Amino acid sequence: MNRRLIQLGLLGTLAAAPIMPALATGARAPGGGDDSALGPTRSLSLEQAVNDALATNVNTLIARAKEDEAAGQRVSARSAFLPHVSGQVSESRQKTNLAAQGFSFGSDVGPQAGAAAGGPSFPSTVTYNNFDARAKLRQTLFDYSAWQDYQGARLGEKVAADKLAVAREQVATQTELDYVQALSTRRAVAAAKANVKQARTLLKLARDQAHVGVATGLDVTRARARLARDQADLAQRRTERTRAEIQLARTTGLPLDAHLKLTDPLVFRPMPLGPINTAINTALADRPEITVARMRIARGQRHLASARGQRLPTLSVEADYGASGNTPSRNDQPTYAFGASLSLPIFAGGRISGQIDSAASQLDQQRIRFHDTQRQIEQDVRTSRQTLKTLSQRVRAARANLTLAKQELSRSRDRFSHGVGDNIEVVDAQSNLADARNSRIDALAEYTRARINLAAALGRAQQFSLTQPVTP
Repeated sequence: MNRRLIQLGLLGTLAAAPIMPALATGARAPGGGDDSALGPTRSLSLEQAVNDALATNVNTLIARAKEDEAAGQRVSARSAFLPHVSGQVSESRQKTNLAAQGFSFGSDVGPQAGAAAGGPSFPSTVTYNNFDARAKLRQTLFDYSAWQDYQGARLGEKVAADKLAVAREQVATQTELDYVQALSTRRAVAAAKANVKQARTLLKLARDQAHVGVATGLDVTRARARLARDQADLAQRRTERTRAEIQLARTTGLPLDAHLKLTDPLVFRPMPLGPINTAINTALADRPEITVARMRIARGQRHLASARGQRLPTLSVEADYGASGNTPSRNDQPTYAFGASLSLPIFAGGRISGQIDSAASQLDQQRIRFHDTQRQIEQDVRTSRQTLKTLSQRVRAARANLTLAKQELSRSRDRFSHGVGDNIEVVDAQSNLADARNSRIDALAEYTRARINLAAALGRAQQFSLTQPVTP
């Protein structure tokens, strides 16, 4: 029985042998995660990513479609002041009851009386053909309400164009944030690989020290546990990198299985900040959101004027000309009609008053939104500037902390290699260095996002560059 167990143990050891080196070195087993993707490789700069997103992102496409919709509404509103010309051709055969139409000839001239006296006989029903072909013209000469609707539609077209500008800024901002996220996750993977490599080196040191009797098995176990944690962290960082790259591919409209080669670096670029009032004025002048809010107020004024204009008279002319007869070639004669009409509403059951109140309320709402947009823009500028200042200090502190963590690990490793104490100090220093590396990457990514947010707050997201600071 014991011999059978030993054989099974040997078989298990032999079966696990090809896998153990892979786990020890962090190599990828078949079907596992890898740094390379299966899809095509695509070099992608930040500028190219923004351009691709602006051309393919659903938000810009919808905004562009709404611009076409607004243009159609303007053309439709303009039609109220253009001539309306139509043509009509009709042919019919009718049987009419004259008595039902009010014709009563009486007994003196009825069919029997007329026949007895030798005079004409009038039938009670008649059957005849009717043909008519004519062109009709209708032209509005004055309609104040329709004119205001047309002006409001023109402003609506401008609002749609400004909304497209807003969508482009938002898409550019989101693309830049996704690009930075992909860069930071790649840096995190590289840091995690460095941690694993370092953990293997220190594990080897612990084993060597234990072999010569300087260290104990506990030191080796502690080093192996640290390596396992670093390997787990590497797997998690790879997962985050994959998610970030897929998100970036979706934002830019690239194939989701594409292997992206990001060409722009994630570096620390101090951004000079000018006077706060200058930045706020720049944002209020350049942000398309403020233009949209202003255009909506102007459009609301047109809608209010249109509602009030329904109380005014409207003037229009109508004319038609054509041929009328029994058939196109029998009894056909040219006929026409023309005239003018003046319409003045006297009482509409309160409909006009209700529309005026509604339009006035909508105009007040747009004014409230305009002031809120102004305050929101000022808040964005102030928040992004202050955030940028604090994160700049965080990046510098994280860089100094990383340098100190490297020195701490180097000294603790030297102490352990010389047999001074166990490797608790080494493992703690490893943890501190791993945390310092992650903090450095997080601080740099957050600082870059703050730069993007400030550019977006100033209305310059599409001009943002990772390597060139944008001075407000």
